[in-house]
Amino acid sequence: MEDKEKKQGLRLLHSLPEEEPDIWGMNPAELRDYLDRLYALRKDLDSREPGDEESEEYEDWADAHENLEDRIDEVLDRLDELK
Repeated sequence: MEDKEKKQGLRLLHSLPEEEPDIWGMNPAELRDYLDRLYALRKDLDSREPGDEESEEYEDWADAHENLEDRIDEVLDRLDELK
């Protein structure tokens, strides 16, 4: 994958709204739909992982990946609470 494509993917992720949807107001079906979207985003982000772990681009990617993982964990926790 070209560097240009990787950078575009990171810019796309960073352009997402900072605010998460209100997962406390979602029912289980809505939470699962949202989780599916987050998983798809993570898959796309994983495919754009920079090769140089010492680069600034990799640091940005890692931050974005960690934030996405945190969102996924919050949704999974909320689904568990609703069981």
